[in-house]
Amino acid sequence: MDRFLTLLGLALRAKQVEVGEVPVHTALAHGKVKIVYLAADAAENTVDKVRRHLGNTPCRYVSADKSRLGYALGRKSCALVAVTDPGFARRLEELLPMAAQHQDGGVVL
Repeated sequence: MDRFLTLLGLALRAKQVEVGEVPVHTALAHGKVKIVYLAADAAENTVDKVRRHLGNTPCRYVSADKSRLGYALGRKSCALVAVTDPGFARRLEELLPMAAQHQDGGVVL
């Protein structure tokens, strides 16, 4: 999980992610998002809201909680992050199976 979170932080610094509900929903509406990741302890309300905006965009839980995901992104807490770059999305997906995923296999859809 550490390599996944490190790469996610790098993608943030490269301005290839959107963090939080409003930026993620805006990016989804513009078709910019390649994948959405949710913290393991994301609120059900957050999950429901993102489901309504996803369309065909993949969305997965990660085993990190909101504070750990937030720390990787320079915030106190983060429940929701969207990756907009296909290269970062592909590499993050390669790293995720090596990390422990949410109990349902990580898929939200």
